[in-house]
Amino acid sequence: MGHPSPEEPQKTKCQVRSVALPIFCTLLGIVITAFITWHVARAHYNNSEDTDVSNQSPLTQPEDTVPASDLRLPTSVSPTSYDLAIKTYLPGYGYVADGKNVTFEGQVSIKLNITKSVKKITLNSKDLNYTSELLKKSSLIVNGEPISFELDDKQEIYEKIFFNLAKSVEPTSDAILKVFFTAPLRTDMSGLYQTTYTNIIHPRGTVAVSNGIEDKTEEIQTEFISSSFKPTPKMSSYLLAIFISEFEYNEATTKSGVRFRVWSRPEEKSSTKYAVEAGVKCLEYYEEYYKIPFPLPKQDMVALPDFSAGAMENWGLITYRESALLYDPRIYPGSQKRRVAVVIAHELAHQWFGNLVTLKWWNDLWLNEGFATLVEYIGTDKISDGNFRMREWFTVDALWTALAADSAASTHPMTFKIDKAMEVLDSFDSVTYDKGGSVLAMIRETIGEENFNTGINHYLTRHQYGNAEADDLIAALADKLPDNVIGPKGDKLNISEFMDPWTKQLGYPLLKATRHNNTHVIVEQNRFKLLQSAKEEEKYSNPVWGFKWDVPVWYQVAGSPTIEMKWMKRDEQLIIKTDRPIILNADSKGFYRSGYTDQMWKEIIHMMKENHEQFSPQTRSRLIDDSFSEARAGLLNYSIPLQLVTYLKNEKDYLPWTATIAKIRELIEMYGTDPEKDVVHKFILNLAASAPAKRDVEFISNNYLDDKQFFEVNAAQQLIMNDCGMGDTVCASKMIKMFNDEVLGKCDSSRILSECSQIPAPFRAAAYCYSVKNGDSEVFEKVFHWYKTERNQVEKGNLMSALGCSRDIITLKKLMLDAMKPEGSSFRLQDCASLFGKIASNDATSDSMLNFLIDRWDDMMIRLADDHSGFHRVLSTIVSTLKTRGGLDQLRKFRKKNPKAAELGIDKMEESAEVTITWRETNLKFVTKFVEDLNKDL
Repeated sequence: MGHPSPEEPQKTKCQVRSVALPIFCTLLGIVITAFITWHVARAHYNNSEDTDVSNQSPLTQPEDTVPASDLRLPTSVSPTSYDLAIKTYLPGYGYVADGKNVTFEGQVSIKLNITKSVKKITLNSKDLNYTSELLKKSSLIVNGEPISFELDDKQEIYEKIFFNLAKSVEPTSDAILKVFFTAPLRTDMSGLYQTTYTNIIHPRGTVAVSNGIEDKTEEIQTEFISSSFKPTPKMSSYLLAIFISEFEYNEATTKSGVRFRVWSRPEEKSSTKYAVEAGVKCLEYYEEYYKIPFPLPKQDMVALPDFSAGAMENWGLITYRESALLYDPRIYPGSQKRRVAVVIAHELAHQWFGNLVTLKWWNDLWLNEGFATLVEYIGTDKISDGNFRMREWFTVDALWTALAADSAASTHPMTFKIDKAMEVLDSFDSVTYDKGGSVLAMIRETIGEENFNTGINHYLTRHQYGNAEADDLIAALADKLPDNVIGPKGDKLNISEFMDPWTKQLGYPLLKATRHNNTHVIVEQNRFKLLQSAKEEEKYSNPVWGFKWDVPVWYQVAGSPTIEMKWMKRDEQLIIKTDRPIILNADSKGFYRSGYTDQMWKEIIHMMKENHEQFSPQTRSRLIDDSFSEARAGLLNYSIPLQLVTYLKNEKDYLPWTATIAKIRELIEMYGTDPEKDVVHKFILNLAASAPAKRDVEFISNNYLDDKQFFEVNAAQQLIMNDCGMGDTVCASKMIKMFNDEVLGKCDSSRILSECSQIPAPFRAAAYCYSVKNGDSEVFEKVFHWYKTERNQVEKGNLMSALGCSRDIITLKKLMLDAMKPEGSSFRLQDCASLFGKIASNDATSDSMLNFLIDRWDDMMIRLADDHSGFHRVLSTIVSTLKTRGGLDQLRKFRKKNPKAAELGIDKMEESAEVTITWRETNLKFVTKFVEDLNKDL
């Protein structure tokens, strides 16, 4: 879209009208949602050069190789408003559809601003039908004069249609293009799609919801009603949403008068109350944070039974997976309650940053997603009244994930040129979200939170109702930066010079501290890479900054509670004057890792054992993460991190235990099915057994609903679940007893498990899993039956995970084959990746997953190929099971023979397998022996 004048947004509006289904009941409740997703929007913005691809041959431009530039629209014609009408046909409503069931009809009237003489108008279109009859009804009126045209359909290759005009049209703002179309309702969770749900109480008719607030509803036929909506402000078309359902809602109003509704299946209406409360509290806070009133009169949020992503930030009508919006305290443990709050906070953050101001092109996707990732932690803190301690959680959540993802050679910069359409999909990853948020957090720490927030307000105000790019954000921050914010050169910080190396080159530095003499420490930087032999993509391999960065170095001197900061220039060493031990990146403020000489590590280990609380939980977690990561990269002997974590005998805080358990599990995964991993199991069990943190089942069951005890309860739950996961038979027995007493003793096959199971929410998933793992086929079949009849998505997820705990390889393969059925599968498409992930982590099948992939590739393609992100996750979990060079060679041969596998990025996944194989060759025996010796002293 263009850049409208900020002071005149009301003059450029987008209107959506929906003709919905009404007054008869269905046999199945049906909900339909539509939003123009990335595959339409990626060509929407008009800052590209005029291109004509209409005459290019599909034979020479297969879809996966089409340059991204060819998918962008010309700049000569831009829309100023849309008036859209959709009519949907669904079975079961008692009308005669004449073969139109499960289809929709549409018409759109687009006001156009033509800025150059044109003889062709180009629109984005995907899988829509334009029959000769519909084209006869379509029209182009320019300055009151009809202009005839012919349609050139290039949807299959370019996702475009071309209107070849009978004569040239000169520049004008008085042009209206009206287009009629039709298409089947989709079933693949994209575009306008149908999803079903069962066993509901059916209200009379359906209701339609869209981005704009409703205007009027009227009967137009016996079987149909028309729902129209007031025009929205100017917005990007990928944010359009249309939702038609029999859903019900809970409602509240914000202090500023915004109507807030959360919609769900009728039987889940009570589960929307938390989302209403959280959403209102968060929206009110964001109005204060952004210092810009919410731009719409209403905000709807919808929980969908089928949804490919976690959520989508459609302006005024946010759509979610049910598990990411609904909250039932009987079934949701604390961690999932936090996830609901986080997703709500993320999507509401987008209503300003992403919707009010939208990125110009997908090369700056981090601008949308990185900022929303950063702000979701602030919003969730507001929702939880600070009880979730989100600023601390950021360290082991977003920052941790970003550092891991960006340590691969196959990563990409935050801002990067989109050369192929497929790269747009690939950019929705941890670098875009978590690194984007982490780098912004570092900038916020560097310039000060107040200065940062002032710059954000300036950016949003300057570009509201328009598009922007990363440089615009940097310019806005620079405009509001006081002179007393000093940069690495000793004068006022140049934000652009500081940020460019972080956003435009991949990777991040490892700062290595060396004791120079009794009074000084020298710090040097080098890029941190997990596999030194791995090669970057050629276009990223030689950045102008040479993989060096200006680094704000936060550090803490032993014995001092103060955290200090010094600048490290990218081309110079940093010298710190101190005669005491120091810890770099204290509080995990910076996006980098820190390393030390062996002697300095030993000093740190001694300090942690003597008094670990002299350092914050974020600092303790950073030491654990850095030491294990550097050992995994071959830069540090494993004796260091393994000795370091022995201090946890005295640790009761959630964060360091989260860090340690994650790193130990990562270690165990590299053993695969090798029995030597039992030594590591014993190590972490011994370590946890002596920790002062609570680990009592009754304490967790009685207090998991108390947000004020959130961290303490979650630490206790994590330690108990760790015991079970590491093979503690007593723990497993407790879970099985819960299942026998509170499920088998109280539920039969006629009951919905979520309604009759009396197991406390924090232990449901584990109790179901260990009962299937240690039970017979009768237990498995009961759990499978309960899975298929369950309506609550979180409980359904618990049961699906439990099915993947079976020890019978044939049973597990049957589950995967079931998931690949194009019709009649027991598993929703949105859940297939999670099922494969669970099964791939099971020792019973992990060694055979590669053969399953090769043998069943054609079957997998039938159902999974259209769900790119889900299929990508399935392949990633399978590749993660590889532990031998023979297996990796086998995968590479397979990938070279299957273009779709290469398109889904298997070649990039191979790097992680190489890391594991290299680790096994160099570390397995040493780690096993060292841990054996450590166990003797625990």
